[in-house]
Amino acid sequence: MPLKKHFSPNFWLTLIVLAIAFLFPRLGWAQETAQATGKDNGASQDTSNKTGSSGEEPASPIEFAWADSYIHQIGSSGLLAGNRQGIGWGSLYIPSASVIGLVNKFEGTSTVPGSTFKAAILQTALVYDHKIGSSRLAVQYSPSMAIANGEVVGNFSNQNASLDLLLYARRRWSVRFNDTFSYYYAQQSFGYFYFDINPINSHTITNNFLDGPLRWVSDSAYFSVAYALSRRASISIAPNFIFSESGSGADLRQAASYGGNVAWNYRTSERQSVGLLYTGQLIHERFSITSIPPTTLISDTVYSTVAGTLARQLSATWFLRGAAGVTTSSTSQASQSLRQWSFYGSFGVVKQLKRSSIGLNYSRGDTLSNGLISSQYSDRIDGTYQNQINHRLNWMFGGGYLRQVQSGGFSAWYVSSDLQFLLAPRAGLFAFFDYSRKNQSTNTSNLFAGNRDLFAFGLRWQPSRVAH
Repeated sequence: MPLKKHFSPNFWLTLIVLAIAFLFPRLGWAQETAQATGKDNGASQDTSNKTGSSGEEPASPIEFAWADSYIHQIGSSGLLAGNRQGIGWGSLYIPSASVIGLVNKFEGTSTVPGSTFKAAILQTALVYDHKIGSSRLAVQYSPSMAIANGEVVGNFSNQNASLDLLLYARRRWSVRFNDTFSYYYAQQSFGYFYFDINPINSHTITNNFLDGPLRWVSDSAYFSVAYALSRRASISIAPNFIFSESGSGADLRQAASYGGNVAWNYRTSERQSVGLLYTGQLIHERFSITSIPPTTLISDTVYSTVAGTLARQLSATWFLRGAAGVTTSSTSQASQSLRQWSFYGSFGVVKQLKRSSIGLNYSRGDTLSNGLISSQYSDRIDGTYQNQINHRLNWMFGGGYLRQVQSGGFSAWYVSSDLQFLLAPRAGLFAFFDYSRKNQSTNTSNLFAGNRDLFAFGLRWQPSRVAH
């Protein structure tokens, strides 16, 4: 598919400014106790050191997990430090910027010819982070723009934004809201690590790695209320909503997810907690079929899961978590209903070594905010290894695999490597080289099928990643 070249206004920046103006006066109350903020170790130059900030690192991942009142950087496992990192004006600042050379090679199939795309990518981030007593408002905006042959390439000019509101925080309470929005002119996953870990607090994040030729829009939101029943027991309720759209016209696919979860946790010791989890979800899928006359299909799938959970800190540098249970699903389409039962499980482990760290994560769930519109659940597993070779050179290697639970469904995998060299410690300037290879086996026209190689190199300014 040829790439469309055009200028596109960053209308999201205007919407964010309006949202700040609307929401800021409504947050003008102070609480009795201040909420501690976490240090952002991100992918610091030495994973055994902590980056300085005005806050403090969570004392334990077990304690960190129950309320989850910390705010994370957009697309990253690092914490938003709560103090200005980079250049800015008061609560508004720019923490990073990159200039990237990109080579995207697609291996052709029997029906689709191969192609090579070359471009210069400009990326940056804009953060508004403001505290009022124990309340906190954080808006993050991360745009990117591609330039090829002297023109802006709309298909690679992506917009990502997030809104976090810490509404109420006391010793026993944590109430927060989050909304994350993505808009891709074409579904080109580029710019974030596909799997990122924070070895200090054991937080992990999985980003989309799927690619397709059509437009992609995704918005996900949740509202969380957590309450400590005692010094050991806690309960949380978190309703959520996801909307995704891909393509246009006859290739338009839409899906919405309505659901939430209820969790009970009990700390059996300073290093271990157990719990019970219930999640419910309705996935409403709508897509068009090219026919005469055109046909629109609608499908509703209901998922219910009950599971037991375990989180354990084996040592100061070794943390694992997991869940096991059962899931039941019921699908109604064309006046037919089908119920299925399946095993539910999730698992994650993070280990911090002297100058390196490893991480592994497995999850089962929907893919509506991860690049694939479908009512079918999928399994995804990711792993990564990070090594601080010396005080300036850092290397990362990882890979992942995703497949739909149903037989004969979609599947994809990736391997990636990142090499970074600290050119100027005082300026926070890095030179980097990234390589990713992807494979997608698909039965949908909204995603590419075949192999893809991405080579990226350039300069990144990010002073918060330099350990002081």
